[in-house]
Amino acid sequence: MSKYLILILTALLLWPIVPAIFYLPGYIFGEHPLYVPEEISRMWRAEALKLEGANRDRIHKRLNRLNEDYPDAEMFWVDPSGKTNAVRILPADIADHWTYVDALSFWSNARKPEEFVATSLIGGDPKQGFMVIRLPKSHILSAEMSLSKNMLLTLLFFVICLSFLIVSCLFFVRLRRRLIRLQSAMAINGMKKIPDEVLISKDDEIGDLEAAFNQMVRELNDSRIRERQEEELRKQLISNISHDLRTPLTVIRQHAHTVRLDPASSQGQASLNVIETKLDEVSKLMDNLLSYTLLSAGKYPLRMQTIDIAEEIRNRIAEWYPVFEDKGFEVLVELTEQPLRWVADPLWFNRILDNVFQNVVRHAALGRYIGIQIVEREGDSMLVIQDRGPGICSESPEKGAGIGLSIISMMAREMGMQWNLESYANGSAFYIWSEKKPHSGHLI
Repeated sequence: MSKYLILILTALLLWPIVPAIFYLPGYIFGEHPLYVPEEISRMWRAEALKLEGANRDRIHKRLNRLNEDYPDAEMFWVDPSGKTNAVRILPADIADHWTYVDALSFWSNARKPEEFVATSLIGGDPKQGFMVIRLPKSHILSAEMSLSKNMLLTLLFFVICLSFLIVSCLFFVRLRRRLIRLQSAMAINGMKKIPDEVLISKDDEIGDLEAAFNQMVRELNDSRIRERQEEELRKQLISNISHDLRTPLTVIRQHAHTVRLDPASSQGQASLNVIETKLDEVSKLMDNLLSYTLLSAGKYPLRMQTIDIAEEIRNRIAEWYPVFEDKGFEVLVELTEQPLRWVADPLWFNRILDNVFQNVVRHAALGRYIGIQIVEREGDSMLVIQDRGPGICSESPEKGAGIGLSIISMMAREMGMQWNLESYANGSAFYIWSEKKPHSGHLI
């Protein structure tokens, strides 16, 4: 747009510039100066009005001064008696004393094309006489633009118009070519569902459009990658959920058979306890699955606030301590006595702790150990939960679905936290820490 506006303004400016270029050399480098007729007439009338009531000497001195400014002009004035007063030399065709016939003859000859004549009443009053200035036409800047007298100027205008049309056509052809290239890039051919990026040739409006198109293509590619990753995660999740459901259901079926044979026996009662435990595991699995679904859909309420993480951890360990004690776990808690304030949702944070503790109980029960500590690493205060089991990342029938870790990942990301899980042959360590940027409460 800017380039084409400059092109239009250039073309508009050429119209007054071309005549100036045409006449200016003669005006500057000619043998005599050129005068604009309108300016001469206006000046002559103004000077005549200034001489209102002036005497003969004053009129003569003023016209003599004007003759010095216009040396090529013939100037004279006629007093009320009709006598002609020449400023320098009286022209041969001017009478010494004016009559009515002389005035008519002068006005008829004043319209000749070879001369420019301007007359004006002194003081604007016929009774004070009039004054006359006469210049040859060669001293007057002509404004005629006829084809017969200005063929060169006409040809110059024609060349300028033609050049403007050619430049405009080239401008729009290049513009159209860029738009067609962008349109072709937007078209989807064959099995390719996402177009390629285009080369940004210029930094203008179309360049901005090309940049926006490239950004859209990059976002589509990123979306395609995320879609594939989510599809793989969904497949793995379904497979793991099937495993997690099949394992407790198989145990429940076996113990249900035992209870059916002899429900009153000690073995039958033990089988009932196992069935209740496995049903609790299935219930927790369903609860995790529901939470995962709500988080994925953005329907899980998040209310951020500043909380004391150390206090939340102590309260959660107190609730889980009977479970750890029942399983024979050694519990080691090393927390700072000073408040450790993070910006988080307390319900979400407690859910993360529940999932970690549940994973330790399910997959690291053989180690009979859980350690909860606050440590400093790389300038961040981190919560570390360790166990001495076979490792959550190890390949074993007790590995589980990973829904708990998926929920941890989603909740931590939404609360602005980072987490990491390190698994070894003799245990695992779960790390979680808060990012330093502040967060505000919202609802997802």
